[in-house]
Amino acid sequence: MCPYHGGAEKGVVLTWHRSLKIAVGAVALAAAGFAGYLLVDGTQGATAAAQGDCIEVVSAAEARIVRADCGSPAAIYRVGKRIDNPAAACPTGEYSELTTGAAKLCLTLNTKEGDCLTTTAAGRNQVHRRVACDRTAEFRVRKVISGKQDSTLCDPGNVVASYSEPPATICLTNQI
Repeated sequence: MCPYHGGAEKGVVLTWHRSLKIAVGAVALAAAGFAGYLLVDGTQGATAAAQGDCIEVVSAAEARIVRADCGSPAAIYRVGKRIDNPAAACPTGEYSELTTGAAKLCLTLNTKEGDCLTTTAAGRNQVHRRVACDRTAEFRVRKVISGKQDSTLCDPGNVVASYSEPPATICLTNQI
């Protein structure tokens, strides 16, 4: 599991309930972020993806991906690091891992401030998806900090996705 971090709530009457919601959200986001060992489209999927490429999940049930334009709403992940040893670990951070027989992709969220996300599940695979910022959204991206991996840059109560390669920190909230 990816260790997403939630900050502590201040002393409010509903602290426990709000903290519980944040913790549940953090666990859901962490579970969705961990893709595990997947099968992918060998022509445009993991075997063709390089560091910096953006990824669209074509089918969560079949764990099929294709490279996509990073500005596309469907390109929810970016390859933070490609490792040509599927047994090796991703660098420090909350990467989603996508493994083929030949390589492992350490994926970061490809988001910008204001994006809203939800998670979808199909079989054993759970993935993030951009959605409208309405009641279907689970999280809103509050801040994206490039060049730094530092969870303290996010407000207390935020869910944090931080990555060491390339360094980045994404602050999310479940207050849509």
